[in-house]
Amino acid sequence: MLLLHSFGPNFQAEDTFAGYLRTDLAEKSPYPIDRYEVSLEIARFTDGERDEAFVSYLRAVFADHPPDLIVTIISPAARFIQRHRRDLFPSTPVIFAALDPRTIKDATLTANDTMVAVSIDLTAVIENILRILPNTTTLAVIMGDAPIEKFWVKEFLLAFRPFEGRVKSVFLNDLSFGEVQKQVAALPPASAIYFGDLVIDAQGVPYRQEEVLARLHAVANAPIFGRFDYQLGEGIVGGPLLSVHALSRKTAEVAAQILGGTSPGDIKTPAQKLGEPEFDWRELRRWGIRQGDLPSGSTISFREPTLWEQYRWYILAAAGLSGFGAILIAGLLLNWLRLRRAHDRLRTSEEGMSLAAIAAKLRFWVWDIPRDEVRASESDWSSGNWHSAHPVRFDQFIDVVHPDDRPSLRQAVRGAVEGDGQYETEYRVMSPDSTVRWIAARGRIEFDYYGKPRQLRAISIDITERRRAEDEARDLNGRLITAHEDERARLARALHDDFTQRLALLAIDAGQKEKQLGDTIAGQAMHSIRHDLVQLSEDVHALSYALHPAILEDLGLIEALKAECARFRAVEGIPTSFRTTGDVGEPTQALSLCLYRVTQEALRNVARHSRASSVEVELRTVGGGLELAVHDNGVGFDPTRKRGQPTLGLAGMRQRLSLVDGELLIDSAPGGGTTIAARAPLKRGGAP
Repeated sequence: MLLLHSFGPNFQAEDTFAGYLRTDLAEKSPYPIDRYEVSLEIARFTDGERDEAFVSYLRAVFADHPPDLIVTIISPAARFIQRHRRDLFPSTPVIFAALDPRTIKDATLTANDTMVAVSIDLTAVIENILRILPNTTTLAVIMGDAPIEKFWVKEFLLAFRPFEGRVKSVFLNDLSFGEVQKQVAALPPASAIYFGDLVIDAQGVPYRQEEVLARLHAVANAPIFGRFDYQLGEGIVGGPLLSVHALSRKTAEVAAQILGGTSPGDIKTPAQKLGEPEFDWRELRRWGIRQGDLPSGSTISFREPTLWEQYRWYILAAAGLSGFGAILIAGLLLNWLRLRRAHDRLRTSEEGMSLAAIAAKLRFWVWDIPRDEVRASESDWSSGNWHSAHPVRFDQFIDVVHPDDRPSLRQAVRGAVEGDGQYETEYRVMSPDSTVRWIAARGRIEFDYYGKPRQLRAISIDITERRRAEDEARDLNGRLITAHEDERARLARALHDDFTQRLALLAIDAGQKEKQLGDTIAGQAMHSIRHDLVQLSEDVHALSYALHPAILEDLGLIEALKAECARFRAVEGIPTSFRTTGDVGEPTQALSLCLYRVTQEALRNVARHSRASSVEVELRTVGGGLELAVHDNGVGFDPTRKRGQPTLGLAGMRQRLSLVDGELLIDSAPGGGTTIAARAPLKRGGAP
């Protein structure tokens, strides 16, 4: 099967559709699939302008084994196949997928073709915006300058006609992306923004769609609307959206029918329309849009839970306990003469609570600090006087605590006594049979009238299974990261030792041939080929370095970080400095790789989100360990703010650091820049 892309990975809609389609084809196809994927990258040019090279490439690849099925993605690839169908694949069935029927010549479809199309009603899109924002007077339309984007600009102009006099349309397709950002940041009041596509701006610069939307969302002074369901949660308000996954499932079903023997011309698939309205609760709140103004049947996602939803069980439990206490006191007052009966009831209640505590692996204990007496409920964690109804001294009470954990437990108690009274710690206990259990304890200090500590009330719970699960997850994560790095290293070696050498030999051969041909047309063509081979060799070498930087193993962490800062400065154009403080030495291979990957991810975040004008990277010794700090002077953010989607970059940094017993610290504030600090104990040597 041949999947023919129009744009490649920069176009998020096409990339998302292709990702779903690969999975859906594997599930629905009656046969195993040998899949070829080719990105034409000609969608940014006029039809037919640069077809010849791709035609030659496809003819060479499939000279001996033409594909059994072709799936074109978006209209530029469909038009390419229509232009060259007779020369390339005259008898191969074709599915024209993920396109609007208006963008191709329907009359040229043959009995060997079928279409899985979309139908986007732009008039309905505009009506949706005006329905939920009825006071809108300006609608800015963001489109790029590729031929397919010019087509949608024309369609939008037609869709705007019924709204002339009611709303002013502003098209930004003739601007560079930098100018577009300035425009959306300075729109007049009562404005809205429709984000179509911006694959290429007016200056011919290509952009990744997810980055475009993120940058627009960061500066826009008006709500943004889109047309694809995957954009929900990335900055758009919402509305009727096109389900890309549903479209891929339809395409996979049609492909399965064709591979099963059905004639493509007999398959008629209704064009997929925009779905039921969906909205992002955070964007509604940000722009003050009332839920009552939304269309009926709308779905609202990313809603943050209310205080009641977050804490209702605590509130109900507290209310239940308070009610129980009130009833108990009232019963005692009213039934004073029947004291024995009330005592029996109380004892029964205590036994029930004790059974519940045992079932939940909870243990209660109280330390009378002036008397140095500890009383605790019974426990099956250990025997002896650890949790005993008889009072014991605190030193005896912690005898079963693992010797390595006793200092931290004492420090936790001391911190509660000298601080705000809150006590919380985790430690291990030893049973007589040498079994080790993990315990989590929380409590608070009660102070007397003079502010002196009177007693510590605490509750403990056995968390052994949780810690075991965390250790297993950490071990699995470590093995996954190690396997990932090993595979990257293998691929990097293959690229460096094989492909770059072969490309170099080709470039040398081309150079010799160029000299032989001299200043002729053929010689000039050979010169161009040699130049492209050299450039391709450099690109492969850069890819090899990105997969696995050999400099880290050859010259060590410091030189590798210097090189990465220099590379980032050259690629992103952001001044980046690097310095070391203290005797860093040479950490272990595992720690060096961890800090190097953390630096890469932190710099990647700077380029994507910070809009910084300078970056500082520092590697220094702190106590008995190393600290790597990456500081930028960008826009910053609120680290405490709950985000709608998990930040995979930060999660990946924390996972890597956990494997070397390290931690990740984030210091940032809106408008105050960001500092990412990775700390880990220093272990010198080369072995991980």
